[in-house]
Amino acid sequence: MKKKNQILLFLLTIAFFGCDSKSETLQNATQPNQFQNLLEGEFIDDWTYRVTPNLYSNFNVAEFRLWVPNPENTSNLKAVLVLLSSWNSNALGLANSSEWQDYATINDLAILSVHLKSENFTNPYFYASGASGRALLYALNTITEHQSIQNVSTLPFLMRGYSGGGLFCYYFADYEPNKVIAIANIKGGLGDPFHAEQTTDANLIVPTLFIAGELDLPATNNWLKNTVREKRNKGGLWSYTTELGADHFGGLDDSDELIKHFFTATLNARISNISDTLATIQENSGWLGNNTSKNIFSFENYPDSQNENSSWLINEDFAIKWQAFQAD
Repeated sequence: MKKKNQILLFLLTIAFFGCDSKSETLQNATQPNQFQNLLEGEFIDDWTYRVTPNLYSNFNVAEFRLWVPNPENTSNLKAVLVLLSSWNSNALGLANSSEWQDYATINDLAILSVHLKSENFTNPYFYASGASGRALLYALNTITEHQSIQNVSTLPFLMRGYSGGGLFCYYFADYEPNKVIAIANIKGGLGDPFHAEQTTDANLIVPTLFIAGELDLPATNNWLKNTVREKRNKGGLWSYTTELGADHFGGLDDSDELIKHFFTATLNARISNISDTLATIQENSGWLGNNTSKNIFSFENYPDSQNENSSWLINEDFAIKWQAFQAD
């Protein structure tokens, strides 16, 4: 069954990325801002909003659901946890997940779950600068105005996505890096390097966790690993890990557990009670893990090049969890 799923994923990758050239994809993903601002939509219910696509949208469906622990008092909230699922999948139900609601309540978070879909493979929704990112911000602002909790729309984001949703998080952190506390991308890799548009250096400061599946397509895992390597070579606060025995379609419980530890540590490091600006974490304040040996060290004690083949880990506690996650 795993082999069959891998073959299916390979065929989908070819279909997805074989439709047009790299230059046309990038051109479609960067329409003028004045067209991205021409957004409207409708409420599905009091907490769920659908943005209407237009000629310049890189999505056919854009729906967003907000959940807050206590609608009567949102003054204590620190951030919005943005949750996405796989390519063209509906993740709206994640806002109703007791697992994520419990985590959000403990950590003073709102939840924004996302359903994005693209039928045009040459201009996919995961390119957040191509209107899908604007749609998310517009929907959040519209919902919070409707509920008279506008302060929630000003909060920074923790972004977790699986597969195509993970790619959206990756590109959104480049589109609005000052809005993002941290991102986690589960198995969201571009298997075709000719269509793998690189981000700028703007997202180097955003702590990032890429999680691969050991049995996923080699092209997907290589893209994930190489992207982290490129960011680390520039001093990016990025990390890579592998879930052993997992293919692309396996369960996400173990990955989400690691992500929760990562988010909690990063949230505590970047949110301040005295400033609305996200704190910038210094690279040498963290730990490093060797992506081959899985050994972990404080930054100053790392025996090799700090940037080559290393994962940046926010503190010792998370370094231990990163190491245990991929232990045989």
